[in-house]
Formats: sequence, C-alpha cells, structure tokens
Amino acid sequence: MSNDLYFIPIIAKALQQKDTDESLRQAFDEIESLGHQPDYQLGYQQFQEFMNIVNDHKKQHGPDLFENNALVALITELATSTFEGTDQEKQMILKSIQSHPQWQAEYDRLTAEMRELQQIPTGVSVSILRENEPFRSLTFTKSPDSKTIDKIVPGRYTVALATGRIIWQGLLAERDLIWTEAYPGRALRLSADTGEPEGEPTQQVSALEGDVVLRVFAGLESGRIEITMH
Repeated sequence: MSNDLYFIPIIAKALQQKDTDESLRQAFDEIESLGHQPDYQLGYQQFQEFMNIVNDHKKQHGPDLFENNALVALITELATSTFEGTDQEKQMILKSIQSHPQWQAEYDRLTAEMRELQQIPTGVSVSILRENEPFRSLTFTKSPDSKTIDKIVPGRYTVALATGRIIWQGLLAERDLIWTEAYPGRALRLSADTGEPEGEPTQQVSALEGDVVLRVFAGLESGRIEITMH
C-alpha cells in the first residue's frame, strides 16, 4: 500500500486489539506523527478526509454498525485490499457480509470511497484570483510543467488549487511588475525566443514542499507569473 493510505492498516490493526480505546489512541498518535513527515503529508490529508467520511456516515446512519470493531476492521481490510488471510477466509467473510444488507452497504460505500481516494487525477487545476475576483485558470496535465500568466498589473493575488487550498497569496506592486521600477536605470533586453524581458525573478516562492514554484517577472507595462508544477 502506498503512503497515501498508510493509515488504513494502522487503524485496522488497532480495531482488532482487546483494549480498542487505548489502541485507537495509540494508532491516531502514530498516524499524526507520520503525517508530519514529508512522505506522509498527502496520506495524512487522506486520513482526515477518511475520518470525515466515517463521522458523516455515523451521523446519518447511527453508530450501530460501528459497535462491532472486529467487523469494522474486516470490512476496512477487505475494502482496501489489506486483508492478510487466505482466499478461502476472504470468501467466507464476503459471504457473511453479503448476508447482511447493512454490512454489504457499508462495504460497498467504503470500497467506492477508497477507490476514489486512490484515483490518479488526469490534471491539476489552478485558479488565480485578483482582488478576490477570478482572473485566470490553468490546468497541468504533466509533471514537471510550467505555465505563464501575463498582463499582471499591481494588486493582491491569490493562487489556489481547484479544491480551494491556497498555494500563495500576496500583494504585487509596481516594483515587482514594472521594469523601470524593478530595475531603475537598467536597459530592457528582450529574449530572442519568447520576446519576454530578460531578468531574474522579482519574487520567487516555493510552496507545497517544493511541488509548486511561483516566479514573478517584471515587464515593460505589466508583469507575468510563471508557475511550475512538480
């Protein structure tokens, strides 16, 4: 299992212990501790989403199904392909689940939601807002990839994923975007390949553990933002 779902076997193992309350506390401590490590940060976000799903389901359908912790562990293991028993044992448990409509519904729900969590996105969408109003949107379909947004004038900008998670926000002034303000007295040189002014970034920001890099460049009458997605 990838690090994106590292919490599943930890929870399943805890639910099979005699002292479930204590084992779950230890499991959550372990999940949170691992979640601070770079390799597990996405998995920790998945864990939080997973727990929201479970809590919502309990509110809607009541806690009866969750009283039998061993059953929850088995359903979780089967739905996420982490069951370590034999094929014969797996088939016996699946038949038992199928004989109870509520158990089957829970199994189907968890299977579908775990499949959704594991899906590889076809693209990553990024939205750019100016003064809290939609300005531009970009879609990255490969990695690494760089895209440029031009005609950037002074103002407050926000760069966010389509999910709403903010990558960066801040104020871009004339000294960031206008060549004569950024480089007083320096002659303007244009790149032969792109026609863009040649110069180092006036701002550079690394976000999401380096997975996204934003660079701001000054131009003659307006600037541009270059976003690189890893």
